[in-house]
Amino acid sequence: MTEVKVKKKRKTLKISLLTITTLIFILVVGFFVIWIISGKPSFGKALSKAPPITIDTSDSTGYIKDAFYLVNMIESTHPIFVIDGMLPDNYETKRDEFLLYSQNPNLTRMDFVFAVKHFITVLKDGHMSGMMAEVSEEGRLQRIVYGGTLEIDWIANDESLFWYDYIVTEVGGVPISKIFETVDRYYYSENEIDRLYNHSRFSRYGDIIERAGGEINNGAVVLQLLLDDVISTMTVPLSFERNVHDVDYIIRYEMYDDIFFIDLRTFVMGDHVTKTVQAIEEAIANGTRKFIVDLRGNGGGNSLVGQKLFEAMGITVPSYGTVRRISPLVYETHDHLWYLRLLNWVNIDYVRTSPHVADKNPNNVFVSVLTDAETYSSANMMGVWVQDGGFGNIIGSPSRQAPTNFGDMLWYKLPYSEIQKNVSFTQWLRPDVNADQLILWPDILIESDNALDVAIEYLKSK
Repeated sequence: MTEVKVKKKRKTLKISLLTITTLIFILVVGFFVIWIISGKPSFGKALSKAPPITIDTSDSTGYIKDAFYLVNMIESTHPIFVIDGMLPDNYETKRDEFLLYSQNPNLTRMDFVFAVKHFITVLKDGHMSGMMAEVSEEGRLQRIVYGGTLEIDWIANDESLFWYDYIVTEVGGVPISKIFETVDRYYYSENEIDRLYNHSRFSRYGDIIERAGGEINNGAVVLQLLLDDVISTMTVPLSFERNVHDVDYIIRYEMYDDIFFIDLRTFVMGDHVTKTVQAIEEAIANGTRKFIVDLRGNGGGNSLVGQKLFEAMGITVPSYGTVRRISPLVYETHDHLWYLRLLNWVNIDYVRTSPHVADKNPNNVFVSVLTDAETYSSANMMGVWVQDGGFGNIIGSPSRQAPTNFGDMLWYKLPYSEIQKNVSFTQWLRPDVNADQLILWPDILIESDNALDVAIEYLKSK
């Protein structure tokens, strides 16, 4: 009997050792697969972390419950907390002011929304700035806007606001400088182009006008205008329709003589992309070497769309460097990233890869990318690939997004208000470390409305 027990123990021990060995082998192989695919990443513990919260949250309810939940999501997910020296010195002060303010029992939903917007600016993240959403009846996320939107197209330039030949000096009885100051308080700008874009866009919002002290009467706002030293007024109604940015099409293409023109409205994978890739490959086989990609007004999406289009041309795109936060929110919302949980178990906070400029363009194609202030996120990335890779040029006006930025958005719902909020878990580092990290400057700087005509003439001359 003793000998049988010993044999059973030995057999159990062998199975356990085999299991452990197999697991170690899988982890080692998995590590090297990830290491190779993602550009030889380095792993590490956070160099800087969020200061501890000393406020008691055990009995939190209402908006204070949302506030602590939001802070916890941000501090456990955003990469700014693992990048040495990047977290602003005043972060703890800003955070604790936000948490204390949220404990006000008379806080309204709009007060809380604006408190979140102001707090978020400390993260220096354009993707997150000001963005809070609710689920519509159709099940879509829609930006929260209180007080409607002015139906007027005006443009901010320097510290002034222009409507055609008029200078808008007051909105709702408030000087435009006060309106701009309020926009800056609640919306972070990644560069000066972004600041002017924010001034133009958000100064139209009824909630911003009211926060600045402006008056809204009977669903309209009185503007004070200046033209040739003559002051006049105009009343502009507010629109209370939900601002949904639908596009008529995702992508289309056509030939302009020997130029393959691609009009890309948004970055969404699907059959439309597959058909465009096939058309590009066929054009390449037939000798086409000149391309135009129109990204004006494109707010981004899935960056794989741009990569696939370039790969169809034979181009190997440059590699952004990344700092990816290993956050529970990542693998809890993305089932295919379950293996990241293992990194958390061994106390690894982030994965870092280095930027790399690739210059593989075997077909010797030339791509002109058209940009404007609204070229954002993955669209901006596509322009960076062209410029840093040296296989084309950018024509138009600069993007409002910095080439080195935060992104890769995750969404979560606040438990009390059920407001939807986003948080970045990646920092994207521009491939060319010597290029401007704040602004993607076009190679041919012109009014974006004229970009297509200029691109066609440029490519015809090549």
